[in-house]
Formats: sequence, C-alpha cells, structure tokens
Amino acid sequence: MRCLGFALLLVLHTLTPFAAELPAKDPTPESIARRQFNQVFVKVIMPVTARTPKQDGPVVEAWVAEQLKRLGESEYFAVTNWVPVCDGLLSDDEVDNDVWSGRLGKASFCPVGGDLPERKDGRVLVSVVGWSPGAVEARATLADEPGTRTVEPALYHTPSGEKRQVQGEKPLAYVAILIGPPPAGKAEPGVGADSR
Repeated sequence: MRCLGFALLLVLHTLTPFAAELPAKDPTPESIARRQFNQVFVKVIMPVTARTPKQDGPVVEAWVAEQLKRLGESEYFAVTNWVPVCDGLLSDDEVDNDVWSGRLGKASFCPVGGDLPERKDGRVLVSVVGWSPGAVEARATLADEPGTRTVEPALYHTPSGEKRQVQGEKPLAYVAILIGPPPAGKAEPGVGADSR
C-alpha cells in the first residue's frame, strides 16, 4: 500500500511542473458575449388588500410609483429589493432564478421565479411566475438596453396564454423590471440585494 501511495505522489510531482507551463486558454467568443449581456433585475410589489395589508418593505422608486398610479394602484408596498434574473438560455450559466419565497406575514403564496426565455433582435423577454398554483405571470418584452424599465401586473393566464383579469379585482401583484448594463467581471450587481 505504501508503494502505491509513493508511486502516485511521484506521478503527481512529475506532472505538476508540466501542467503549470501549459498556456491559458483564450476566452471563446461565447464567453465574451455572455459577459456582454445586459443584466435584468425585478422587484415584486404587492397591492394593499384584506389579504395583504400594508407592510414595511424596501423602497418603491418614484418611477415605479408613477407607473403603478397609471395602472390604477394607489396603495402598495415592495416585498423584495432588486433581484437579478439569470439568463437560463446560457447552458453553462449558474441559474438561480428564485425571486421571492412567497412568505408575507400571515399570508403565504407560492414562490416566485423569474426567467429570460428569449433574447432576440435587440429585445429580451422577461417572465416572472408564481404567487398561486394557477398560471399567474408578469411578462414583458423590452428593448435589451440599459435603463429600459416597466411595471407589469401579475395576472392569470388562460391555457392559450391570454391574460385574464377578473373585473373589479386587483392584480395579485406587480413586477417592476429594469435592464442594467452588463456585469463587470463576477462582482455582485450594484442595484441591490435580494430579500427573499
């Protein structure tokens, strides 16, 4: 047994200098392009209802508040900070698209997750799904440019994909979506941290 351990140590000792002298691989065009993808961030906002009474939460930015007002929402609160949505189209990318756990005081919802199912022709499709076992989704196609932003209601969808809102009822939630610049290296996004 000692002989085998000595032999393995000798082989490792012999190969280490050889491996250290190998040239580093240049980045592939795919890895360079991946670093150049714009980041997508989302923030979940709940309307004030009997089930979701007003609570303290992260700040709701003025542009988000203005769009919520245009959508007819006067009372609301954020349940997450800005959360990055990873691009699941990149097969070697680490994908953790959990946006919100769904816990909110005494009320609980199904967890919420995000996805970027398509980037094409300078546009990005953003989908945030959860809240309910049914098909509740906030979905938007935006220009894939830093600074592009919108607020979308989370609505039920029919099996054919059409949005459905019950007359007189508020959407279950709203999702603010913001396109940021590509990340600089592997640093954490500077917009904010997740409060899952």
